[in-house]
Amino acid sequence: MRHRRIVTWTWVLAVSLLPATAALARPPATVLETFDPTQGQLPESITTDDAGNLYLSVGGTLREYTTDHQLITLATIPVPVAQGAATLGVKVGPDGFIYVVTAAFAPNLNAAFVWKVSPTGQVSLFADLNQPGAIPNDLVFDDSGNLYVTDSGLGQIWNIDPQGNSAVWFKDPLLLGDPSNPIAGAPLGANGIAFDRFRRHLYVSNTDFGRIVRIGFRDGRAHGIETVTTSDLLRGADGIAFDALGILFVAVNASDRIATVGWGGSVSVRLEGAPLDAPSSLAFGTGGADRHTLYLTNFAILRANGIKTDHPPQPSLAAFPVLLPGLDLDSP
Repeated sequence: MRHRRIVTWTWVLAVSLLPATAALARPPATVLETFDPTQGQLPESITTDDAGNLYLSVGGTLREYTTDHQLITLATIPVPVAQGAATLGVKVGPDGFIYVVTAAFAPNLNAAFVWKVSPTGQVSLFADLNQPGAIPNDLVFDDSGNLYVTDSGLGQIWNIDPQGNSAVWFKDPLLLGDPSNPIAGAPLGANGIAFDRFRRHLYVSNTDFGRIVRIGFRDGRAHGIETVTTSDLLRGADGIAFDALGILFVAVNASDRIATVGWGGSVSVRLEGAPLDAPSSLAFGTGGADRHTLYLTNFAILRANGIKTDHPPQPSLAAFPVLLPGLDLDSP
């Protein structure tokens, strides 16, 4: 488990009193690695381990970006990428293994799984999430080692216990996509997922509606759902991550934008435009030298699929500085 990150009340108070212009400063993003879209190298999700290594899902692979800035292919996930399958959400589990979600965007293709990858790259099937229309996407662990996986196609959240047994944990219309006005051709609802500091709520982004919701969480059970905010600035929302102050950072892939949601639901733009290209996932650095760095994957999916044609797709791993470190992924 990660060590708890402590933000003193003095520091929190100081940050809260900063002028709005300082708090919303928009430093430029730096591209760390580029990928070849002609080879299907579209990085979708990103996470980090205790040591500061980054893990990215790219096409049908899991890549590791080491603390000495080396990008290696850690594992190839056995799904039919050429037929429309892809690796999506990634998280490091309490056992030190990396968990990878796969899904298919092609009808009748069976690829809705969660895979378990050892630190040395051995791959094993962990859970089967196949239902008609299922698109499992992002994932998060609770304190007992259970996984919660968003399903963008079915508007639900899966629960997977440490033995790999899966069941639908929560389903609600607020988690469904918008069939009348989908972002990417097919409705996409529940997407990014994250616990708040005290693990009393699960926050979930809804891609098509630009919506952030929170689900009450107690003893592993869902206790109601409410909308935190809905905004055109969030339409196309994908991965989410909290900073230590409880500000929610949102990758808005449809608008080449990183936005934030404040405590009262206010939405601000933190970064927009090049070098962002359909950013899809966010991870705060955990190493001693990069805890004030936010890493992101530029998925470039809209330009790769010809939905946007203003310039060629530019998939990449990028980073930009932030004022506060991220909320611990493991414990409050």
